Amino acid sequence: MLVRNLSKSIKLLLFKQRWRKNNYHNYTTVKNIFPIEKVSVGVKTYGALNVKTYGNPKEKLIIGSFCSIAGDVKFLLGGEHYYKGLSTYPFKKYICGLREITLTKGPIVIQDDVWIGEGSLILSGVTIGQGAIVAAGSIVVKDIPPYAIYAGNKVIKYRFSEDIINQLLNFNFSNLNDEIIKNNIEFLYSELDIHMLNNFHQKSI
Repeated sequence: MLVRNLSKSIKLLLFKQRWRKNNYHNYTTVKNIFPIEKVSVGVKTYGALNVKTYGNPKEKLIIGSFCSIAGDVKFLLGGEHYYKGLSTYPFKKYICGLREITLTKGPIVIQDDVWIGEGSLILSGVTIGQGAIVAAGSIVVKDIPPYAIYAGNKVIKYRFSEDIINQLLNFNFSNLNDEIIKNNIEFLYSELDIHMLNNFHQKSI
């Protein structure tokens, strides 16, 4: 048992080193081992990734730039059981000794500037729109629109007016660099209005 635990710890340590080498452009870490090619993360995003995969080739997790991922967030890329037959039980695996390919509803896509709160669970096939906030403890089973605040498993409000949201959707977060951020730090912490946003947008093009 001790040898097995030590072996798992070493494998995880090596995987963490591989992840860091491939993700020097962001601040993410990993909490478990998963197929590294199934997950991509943009620049400056931070948080510890807990990714569950089940062997379906269509499983994928795409996370944008400048995202904030709190503790104990889980991403389930698959694990769906077939439910249109007699039973949802995985007979192939447990009775026949065959490989059971569990289903996925498709990739999870987290767009730029998303904040996912503590202990949230994100299921396969959902897109969380740019600038959205997912409240702590949420279970995300359907798409969340850009700049929406999602709590209690529903959208409760939006962060900004429709005009500001439309302007923000034209903003390219990949254009942000350290110099632009440092030179505009006061703006980035100010309450947003359309005129300020237009001025900043011109500076960051």
